[in-house]
Amino acid sequence: MVKIGCCARFFNRYENEVRFAKENGFDFMQLWYDSRGLCLHEDDRDFIDTIKRHGFPTIIHAVLNIDEFDEHVPKLLALLKELGHKELIIHPICMNQPIDEGTLDILDEKVRFALDVFNPEGITLHLENNSKLDPIFTDTNEIEKIFANNKRLEFILDIAHIDSMEHLSDMVHIKKPNILHIADKHFNVVHEHLPIGQGEMDFKHIFKNILNDFNGKIILEIVNTDQDIVNSKKIIESILKEK
Repeated sequence: MVKIGCCARFFNRYENEVRFAKENGFDFMQLWYDSRGLCLHEDDRDFIDTIKRHGFPTIIHAVLNIDEFDEHVPKLLALLKELGHKELIIHPICMNQPIDEGTLDILDEKVRFALDVFNPEGITLHLENNSKLDPIFTDTNEIEKIFANNKRLEFILDIAHIDSMEHLSDMVHIKKPNILHIADKHFNVVHEHLPIGQGEMDFKHIFKNILNDFNGKIILEIVNTDQDIVNSKKIIESILKEK
């Protein structure tokens, strides 16, 4: 059964985000993590206690530069254990050096390191594809190489990071995702995360012809107004129901 989650918007108080998610029928929330650690509203000082107190299901989305894996993978393991999580999303970026074949080899090494840390603890690692804004783990050759070398690695597919429908289809052919990031976009914009229906993505075609057997988690990676998020959820639910 498909589960649909939303983002915990760190510019809002966490308790308000939990209330919004519950009132609008979301199954879980995505929490943002980067080199600063968990990013929640600044008034929520004790983040772990805050998350535990509300008791709403969550998943962590960690944006890590490839030179940050060594420091933050152990920190993430401790955090995941405290929260009782068994899944983690890592969104790899590379901001401090040119991206070439050697950079991909470094990512491959860091992914193996992360898998060796998380898998013995029963934690599944999902790696997210990038847009051309940060072109590492973006094209199909890169994606195929990383998954060929790391059989224990799972795929979170960010649909808003694709270049074309053919690009999307090719990635799914390489590795079927079990988590999706969903937002709309225009194909002539390098990086865009719009509410569903405000871009050019044909989600009916995607779920009927490319991801017709998808049965995992969907995260609406949209941080616009409450109404934009609720409307986006209704559109996706309607498409899934038709399928």
